[in-house]
Amino acid sequence: MSNETLYIYGKNPIKEAILSNKNLINKVYATKETKQDKDIMALQNKYQCVFEEVTKEEIAHRVGKEVVHQGICASLYGENLFMSLQDVIASAKDNDSIVVLDEIEDPHNMGAIIRSALAFGASAVVFGERNQSPVTGTVVKSSSGALFHIPLVKVSNISNAIETLKKEHFFVYALTGDGEVSLERAVFDTKTVFVVGGEGAGIRSKIKEHADFRLSIPINPACESLNASNAVAVALYEWKKQNKA
Repeated sequence: MSNETLYIYGKNPIKEAILSNKNLINKVYATKETKQDKDIMALQNKYQCVFEEVTKEEIAHRVGKEVVHQGICASLYGENLFMSLQDVIASAKDNDSIVVLDEIEDPHNMGAIIRSALAFGASAVVFGERNQSPVTGTVVKSSSGALFHIPLVKVSNISNAIETLKKEHFFVYALTGDGEVSLERAVFDTKTVFVVGGEGAGIRSKIKEHADFRLSIPINPACESLNASNAVAVALYEWKKQNKA
């Protein structure tokens, strides 16, 4: 994690950050009107967060003029967002699933993938440090605060991370349009990794080489492909159906 301050914005993401109980919030900045919101006041009184009253312009300076911040933003202890891959592996149970992002550069897609991962019970989301959207306020907003409730793992090398997971008996599925294994026929009866690639090029060839299977999702031929976040949601839904417990 860099030393750059991470700001999140919007009432719901900040609420989720506080409720996650991960000691993430450094300081909350809110306009006079927003501070008087009953839900915000309740959070402030119960969790004793440090609040500073500011103007809308001061918030926009921190998070950007183009975003809808609802008169509130917060600075985070960014290092508290992440877990190590070793800790995720140590806590993994039989039939757990992990989502690995291979150069997802769109923060909206990244947020949506994290939201789907939480919704369908994945145990972690793993992503790299390069050519990958970092965790930003936009990612937080797009995930609807979901990223505060699922382990995030940032690694220096995706290939090495996948090989580490394989050594721990995870089966790795690369989500590709031309995969030889159809999602309709896939059987998820062991620890599973779903790898999803970037919006344009998809999963890199060198990453595909580490996969045990290339997984395709049957779709209408009139549709060229699924968005990365949609593909992850569909794959995880099928995994969830097979692992209801």
